[in-house]
Amino acid sequence: MTQIDRLRGIADTVSKAGVRAHLERLVGARDPFDGYGRMEAAAETIAEGFRGLDLQITEDRFRCERRWYRNVIALQPGSIRHRQVLLVAHYDTVPNSPGADDNASGVAGLLEAAAALAGRQFAQDLVFIAFALEEYGNPGSLHYVEQAAANGTPIGGVFDLEMIGYTGPNQRIPAGIDAPTVGDFIGVVGNRRSDGLVALFTKTATLVAPTLPVRTFVVEGNGEDLPLVRQSDHAPFWDAGYPALMITDTAFLRNPHYHLASDTLDTLNLRFLQQVTAVAAASAASLADLA
Repeated sequence: MTQIDRLRGIADTVSKAGVRAHLERLVGARDPFDGYGRMEAAAETIAEGFRGLDLQITEDRFRCERRWYRNVIALQPGSIRHRQVLLVAHYDTVPNSPGADDNASGVAGLLEAAAALAGRQFAQDLVFIAFALEEYGNPGSLHYVEQAAANGTPIGGVFDLEMIGYTGPNQRIPAGIDAPTVGDFIGVVGNRRSDGLVALFTKTATLVAPTLPVRTFVVEGNGEDLPLVRQSDHAPFWDAGYPALMITDTAFLRNPHYHLASDTLDTLNLRFLQQVTAVAAASAASLADLA
């Protein structure tokens, strides 16, 4: 069996039924205010999903505004372990939004990708992380990155799943960016340090999901001149010098339900979500040196 066959095998295990099942368990208010209890319940749901895959689970707790929150981390150890490959998504919402696209879609993709990769052999560590409080300035991912940098953790690449389930007829485009005006593509945003990840994701998409439109955008520096490309958990990794991608349906540039009560499961394109998840899983597998 060739490497391409193995990657396609991983992609083929990602299903619409799987992502829907995860979404049905996750969609609902998960904010740190009135939804704090539901946010904690979502963290436990995610941890249970990882435990069912025999992954090594840890909870990275941090304090913010007099309350404790947790990043849920699952490790699939590699055989050589020279570096880590991360798949991440945030699980919190803004108040009064069920957060189907933002970001239950990303967490559903994270869990489904973990299921597709579990039980396979890799040279490098695979780490799956559900971050808390992305909507409130990224303190969850900041806490994680600060520890990783202090410990000298070698991170080979980060795939950040940030709203990956919505398609629609209208697409707003920021000035100076060349992209379609129909919102049927997945956006892949990197910085110059992440050029290799951008190329890997694009190549993998042509192999395992050739009908998925992919549009890439590489920013200078860490995106300081275009703040909207920093609005997710990949930004702290950029700032610490780690290569990272934001994989996104472009959020408010496309989805009219962004941060609203109408961000519900029935608005999502599950086929699109399945394809994006399949490419992310296969890309992570390739970077982790699938045996």
